[in-house]
Amino acid sequence: MNAVNSRAVDTVERGRVRRRLSRRRVVVVAVLAALVLGVVGVGSTLGVRRVWRHFTQSTADYSLPAGPEQVVHIGRGQSIRSIGRVLVKDGVVESQGAFVNAANDNTASNRLHPGTFRLAQHLPAKIALARLLDPAYQVLAHVVVPEGRSTKEIVAALAQATGIPVGKFNDVLAKPTAYGLPDWAKGPDGHRSEGFLFPATYDFQPEATPQSILSTMTKRFGIAVNATGLLTKPAPMNLTPFQALTVASLIQAEAKRTEDMPKIAEVIYNRLGKHMPLQLDSTVLYANGGIHALTTTDAQRAVGSPYNTYKVAGLPPGPIDSPGEAAIKAALAPETGSFLYFVSVNPDTGETRFAVTKAEHDQNVALFRQWLRDHPNAK
Repeated sequence: MNAVNSRAVDTVERGRVRRRLSRRRVVVVAVLAALVLGVVGVGSTLGVRRVWRHFTQSTADYSLPAGPEQVVHIGRGQSIRSIGRVLVKDGVVESQGAFVNAANDNTASNRLHPGTFRLAQHLPAKIALARLLDPAYQVLAHVVVPEGRSTKEIVAALAQATGIPVGKFNDVLAKPTAYGLPDWAKGPDGHRSEGFLFPATYDFQPEATPQSILSTMTKRFGIAVNATGLLTKPAPMNLTPFQALTVASLIQAEAKRTEDMPKIAEVIYNRLGKHMPLQLDSTVLYANGGIHALTTTDAQRAVGSPYNTYKVAGLPPGPIDSPGEAAIKAALAPETGSFLYFVSVNPDTGETRFAVTKAEHDQNVALFRQWLRDHPNAK
């Protein structure tokens, strides 16, 4: 090849190289332009301040005074950073970084748990963290279930405290296995929750369901069963645990004072042993819809029901309320004696008189009737 042709080829090759470099520059410029446009797009969507925080991990923090209170929900499984995001979104802390730093500086932060909290807005991150760790700021459904309440009454109290409709609880109650009702919670009329929702003070999370609430109460009943030996100690007259629990519910309904419970148990077992009807007003009131009254009427005592112990001898088909541990213990360990009757002669003080004979009992009943005359408005 001559020199002229060689120079021509070099010129053509250099042109091709320049064109390839030019195309590469165009591609690089296009990519850079796309990145710039992306940043601008993010900025227009999130706002300049949020973009700045995103790239710089801001630790900006509020100072007191705080703003108004509001309810904040922390879900299950949330990390410190995700909790910080929730608090920023709800206006409680100014930046996620400030909250993360506060948590890193506080060893108690590992006790953070899900729940609903009442927190002020515009709080310094350290104070926000301290309040999340303080039970006083947690929003709970507080329910006090006294001893001697029926399932109907307990469900009404649960519904009022939680805002969950009564029907939702009844739907769960209709499925014994759904909330842990034990296998032996079965009388002649089938599985029943009566007596198995243990009376205690409960604090339920706002996200609690009827199933979780009722399960908590039956689990608490299981603790009482173990504490009293209901399933392991032999009951008087060879009663089954279900029958012993039924006796405990009668004791709970009739006793005005804990110290009288073993004596009331004595009366119940003595009457059962003699095949005498129990004649307990508490069972009659239960048979009449679970009303509360100091006495019963002739019409109420005439109601046709297996729970009417004036008309039907022996124990009722099952518990009539949820008894506490003291009543269960009395059912398993009654006083030993000859008492066949009892009556509360002073409902104000709870004074209860016991008797062996009907004549003695009639004298005690006269004292009760005098108290009723002296208290005409008593119910």
